Order: sequence, then structure tokens, then C-alpha cells
Amino acid sequence: MERAWWPAKVTDSLMPSFMAPIEPRWSTELFNVPAMLLPRSDVLGISREHVYYRSSSHRGESVPARLLWYVSRGTAGQGGQLIVGCSRLDEVIIDTPDALFSKFEHLGVYGRSEVRAAADDSGRAMALRFSDTEIFPRPVTLRRLNNLADGLGLRLSLMSLSKISNRLFQAVYEEGHRRT
Repeated sequence: MERAWWPAKVTDSLMPSFMAPIEPRWSTELFNVPAMLLPRSDVLGISREHVYYRSSSHRGESVPARLLWYVSRGTAGQGGQLIVGCSRLDEVIIDTPDALFSKFEHLGVYGRSEVRAAADDSGRAMALRFSDTEIFPRPVTLRRLNNLADGLGLRLSLMSLSKISNRLFQAVYEEGHRRT
């Protein structure tokens, strides 16, 4: 339903949800958040799908799923330490960095060397192909995220991709669209 009715979300679904940390320099190129002074690539800017690379260690990734994007570095509230939007996870692929780069170069912002650096000791990396990114009208601050998680009795891990509860996804999504 969410694919057909995008950007609508079924907030009480059992679809898995994940928090994905992303550095500001990459979120700027993928999502233009925080906004950059120079124009970003037209190819990325108009694309409905992108790719995110990480180590090949599984954290329960499955398809379909949702990704919340946490800009992990920078000054709190000034383009960093914010949840800026969400996407639909469409595909999870583990392969050699060169194979992943060859397949997804047009969908990502990493160069070949960054994809190679994402590989773990097995020599493999993971590509998460995602689409239909929705940037929140009101980014959710780290402080507010922690308050939401505490209110639900949850602990957060923001250092790497981590699975989150659907209740937390719903709370963050609603907060990102809150009008007051």
C-alpha cells in the first residue's frame, strides 16, 4: 500500500523499520539536507531511488522495510544530529565492493574507494537500495528522539544501522510532520 499511496504510511503495520546513520556530507548529496551552497548532481537530485553502502554484517535487514535517516555528525539542530526523513528499503545485496559499485554507481554518492572502505573483514560490503525518500518538514532532533525512545521504554543505538520498533517509527514519523 505504501508504494502505491506514497508518501502515505501505514503506521501500525508490521513492516520492519531501521535507523540509518549518515554523515552530513553524504546526506547533503543524497537528500540536500543540510542544504548545500553548490548545486548537487542532477542525476541524484531527480532520482527516486538511491543506494547506501555499509559493512556486510546483518542487522536483520529485510525487504520491504523502512529507513529513518539520522544525520549523525555536526552541530545539534544545525544540520546534524537530526532525523531528516524516511525511505522505503527495496533491496539488500551483499557482494564485493567492486561488484556493488559497478552495479549501483549511478544511484549513490560513494566513490569506489568509499565502497571498498565499507567492506568488512570478509571483503564484502552491503548495498541497501532504497526509494521514495520523504524529507520531513520538521526534522527530529536527537534530544527529541531520545525523549520519544525513553517514553516508549526503548534504548537507541545510533552508531550503525539498527532495527527499531514500529512504535518508535510511528512516533518519529508523526514528530517529523507535527505542525506545532
